[in-house]
This record gives sequence, structure tokens and C-alpha cells, in this order.
Amino acid sequence: MKFQVSTERLDLKILNSDDAQLVLDFYNRNGDIFEKYEPVIGNNFYTLEHQQKLLDFEYKSIMKLIMIRYWIFEKNNPNKIIGTVSYRNIIRPIYECCTVGYKMDRDYVNKGYCSEALANTIPLLTKELGIHRFEALILPDNAPSIHMVEKLGFKYEGILRDKIIIGGERLDHCMYAYLADN
Repeated sequence: MKFQVSTERLDLKILNSDDAQLVLDFYNRNGDIFEKYEPVIGNNFYTLEHQQKLLDFEYKSIMKLIMIRYWIFEKNNPNKIIGTVSYRNIIRPIYECCTVGYKMDRDYVNKGYCSEALANTIPLLTKELGIHRFEALILPDNAPSIHMVEKLGFKYEGILRDKIIIGGERLDHCMYAYLADN
């Protein structure tokens, strides 16, 4: 698996625990936005130690090819994370599927960076890991996210009731899927 992918405007990198301060800075700048859409895991999520542990866990998972996370950097600013795209729950061979996740820094939304990152990493996972089905779970009121995945070719498949606990409440999520041969 490639640990770095370059696109027209971006460098996408797999990070390790040495990069925890960059990740913590990213979350500290955007936590109020992210917490509306996903659970915060752990009481000490916004600490350097916790981010080091998470990055170490993710790196080990990446080495096992059960998940992949690319952190997004602008080519001209290699020291500031502006987003991330992740592929979790990678199941091979029979299912050949994964769950897609993404988030962008508040100052970098609506610039096409997330779409660019996904459009360049989905084919990579298809080619290198044989992933055929990419699933995105999106809150029904998250119109910008729904618009982005539809633009990339994801199709709406239905509602998953009480799917994820966010802010202490079980919330429904829309299921969108992208099939690699479409």
C-alpha cells in the first residue's frame, strides 16, 4: 500500500505517532464541527498522549490492511493537516468492501480537496487491495457531505436506523455506496 499519494494540489500521507502534534492541532481547530457528525472516543481525546496512541493503533491496523487513513496536506504547506480520508472495516476477499470516512478543516471546505483526495485513493484501494464496494454513512441532515459523495458517484441505498451514537444519542445514518466497476 502506498504511504504517500500526490494529487494535483495535495499530498496525502499515512502518519504515525511521531505526527501526533499535527493531528492534535487539526482536531483542536475543528473539534466543535467534527463532534456534530461523529463520536469522540475517549475522555482524553484532545491530548497529545491520546493522539499518539490512536496513531499507533491506526498504523498497526494499516500494516494489517484492515484500515487506511490518509491525512491531507496542501502541497505548499506540508506542516498543516487540512483534512483526512479513511477506509475502515476493510474486509477481503469475499466482501471486498470498506467504510469511507472523511473530514476537512473548517477553513478548507468547499474547495474540492476532499473530493480530490477520495477520487485519487478509491482507485488505489481498488487496484492494490481489490476493494469493490465503498460505503459512506452520513447523517441525513449533512447536505454538503451527501452532495460530495453523490458527485463522486456514490448512490443512496437507504437509512440505517439507530446506527451510531453521537453526543449520547443513537442516530440514523444514510447509506451511500460506490461500486468500483461503475
